[in-house]
Amino acid sequence: MWMLKAIPIILLLILWFFSFFTISLATEETTQTGDEDAESDSEVPTDLIQLEKILVKGDRAYSTASSKSIRQFDLNVRPMQTAQDMLQLAPGLVITQHAGGGKAEQIFLRGFDADHGTDVAISTDGIPVNMVSHGHGQGYADLHYIIPELVESIDLFKGPYFARHGNFSTAGSILFLTKDFIDENMMKIEGGEFNTQKITGLFQVPGGGDRQGAYFAAQFYNTDGPVKSEQNFQRSNLFGKFHTYLNETNKLTFSGSSFSSAWDASGQIPQRAVDSGLITRFGTIDDLEGGQTGRQNLNLTYTATGENNSRFLIQTYFSRYNFKLFSNFTFFLDDPENGDMIEQTDDRTTLGLNTEYQFEQLINSMQLMTTFGGGFRSDDIAVSLWHSPNRRRLTQKVDSGIIERNLFLWMQEELIVNPKLRLQLGLRGDYFTFNVEDHLDVLSDGTVTLPHASGYAQEAMLNPKFNMVYSPFSSTDVFLNFGTGFHSNDARDVVIERTISDLERGFSRQGLSDSQINERLAQLNFDREQSGIRTLPRAIGAEIGTRYRFWDRLNIGIAAWLLELDEELVYVGDAGETEISGRSRRIGIDIEGRAQILSWLWIDTDVNFSRGKYVDEPADANDIPLAPRVTSTGGLTINHPSGFGASLRYRYIGDRPANEDDSVTAEGHTLLNLGLSYAFGPFKYFVTVENLFDVDWNEAQFDTESRLANETESVSELHFTPGNPRNIQAGISYQF
Repeated sequence: MWMLKAIPIILLLILWFFSFFTISLATEETTQTGDEDAESDSEVPTDLIQLEKILVKGDRAYSTASSKSIRQFDLNVRPMQTAQDMLQLAPGLVITQHAGGGKAEQIFLRGFDADHGTDVAISTDGIPVNMVSHGHGQGYADLHYIIPELVESIDLFKGPYFARHGNFSTAGSILFLTKDFIDENMMKIEGGEFNTQKITGLFQVPGGGDRQGAYFAAQFYNTDGPVKSEQNFQRSNLFGKFHTYLNETNKLTFSGSSFSSAWDASGQIPQRAVDSGLITRFGTIDDLEGGQTGRQNLNLTYTATGENNSRFLIQTYFSRYNFKLFSNFTFFLDDPENGDMIEQTDDRTTLGLNTEYQFEQLINSMQLMTTFGGGFRSDDIAVSLWHSPNRRRLTQKVDSGIIERNLFLWMQEELIVNPKLRLQLGLRGDYFTFNVEDHLDVLSDGTVTLPHASGYAQEAMLNPKFNMVYSPFSSTDVFLNFGTGFHSNDARDVVIERTISDLERGFSRQGLSDSQINERLAQLNFDREQSGIRTLPRAIGAEIGTRYRFWDRLNIGIAAWLLELDEELVYVGDAGETEISGRSRRIGIDIEGRAQILSWLWIDTDVNFSRGKYVDEPADANDIPLAPRVTSTGGLTINHPSGFGASLRYRYIGDRPANEDDSVTAEGHTLLNLGLSYAFGPFKYFVTVENLFDVDWNEAQFDTESRLANETESVSELHFTPGNPRNIQAGISYQF
């Protein structure tokens, strides 16, 4: 399959050839039309239009990797079937699913295995998607409650360089914005292999006029997946939105959504079970894995505009969330008689407030835009972990009530020094409180092997930001970015660290020796090495890059970046334990290109290189497990005036270490997907072919120690979930 692996290189060569062919024309064109483009900044068509008309949008990006205009172009010309497809608009971002389609996807970005969202902040209409102190993993970001057809725009930001982005935004931030109104009602029916069906309906409420509007949408999705043990995955989504202009300058928006899903899963399987013929690639070891989840959101936003382009926003939101997951990663390792299945639950209520005030002023010839923002978030959480073989609760390992609050303030100053130089300075402050009531903290019968602690802790952090853009020509931007950020740790980690520190000081006052202190802490299942480790680990990032626009049809960007992360405590939700993760450093290069070959033909490619290492570990054991080293996406897109549309897209991720010493490799893959569509009047017909060449590939992969029922000793090796084989889906939509 060497041809598949060569696809990214071929597309890059085409783009570079196209750039050299057009560079002389581009220089002449931008000289003649620069003033005309500047006058057209205020208006951007909403339909699918030529690249040059999209690129003249006024608020040009402050980093190479965070170009709003390019991302809007991608949103228009790339076919988007799910919210997860939209996540992968970020160059270098790759997602994998490893539990029947119902869990939040595992995210890989900029040398991070961000798990389910630990280092990527995601929001929808200002509502944070990431869950703090989640029952499965910190930062868990389940985006399945979004109906893709309702997404108006996506803002993508890489790195910790922007003051308005707080918790979890170390590697980047992704902001989804839904539509205020829909152009036409629509019904869409889709289906295909694996007993897959999806029905979507969008309905505009009539009679709104020009000053207000409302619509609602619904979607139902069902699939059994390609595995031998049917996934029985079902998901339902409801969404409604209302907006009204109170007067010429004031706007009120209200939205509500509800989402629920349930699934069974084949889970991760060991490579040896496939090699021995015990099961096939699509077989299962424990077919009782699975889960269910749901989320309901209410969102109210008020915006007002005034003189000097001033703008005020206040938003309040409410979320209700539930989650239950059955997993078995180790099979019969810990309990040879009953099996190792665990049950994780999370039940929470989230309340939040966001405020923002922005105004402009002119000092001499310098234009300034000042923005103040602030808000808070409060999570009231009940989390538990059970040993539940065959989905029957046997032993409770974790039972905690958590109240976690985050108060934040931020300021950002944008300075347009002259037409060639722009600066953006920012400062963000976050204050956290953690209150944990561990209901198992009172047990002392000798059966408890996990650390338990109830208590209260608090921590605050300031993070500065700096961005500079120099534009020597109207077609060229050079970027310099620096900033610090963070992701919070699980509240249970925070309280355990505080408890260890308090006990350590108390034992020292009693005159105990170091060995005696270690013994006392070990009796309580505490690790003294966790004392003093920061519970809001700081990330320090820097980036330099450039972006070129040639002939209004070609856009190329390249950036080199560095990101360092402090030593931290990591709560392992699958085991109920706390681990120490050492200091890490990641470096990389992002390359991306977009070209409009004809008025109806586009080509794009992203190639990303990164290397991540633990700073304090020996050279033969300092790899960051599962951190991607090479990723690439791209393809060809057709949107012909005749109504015919097509896309041929690839996704590549290279081999990467599955453990610290690189003795186990997570295998890479290249996938090719094909989409065809034809629009005729109010109807649109479409067909998609996933995994066009029917490649055997692993989706989620882990180096795991496990024991099968017929084994006397455990084995540590690669465990994986199989990626989908070639499959065909088709559908029809009707607008009215």
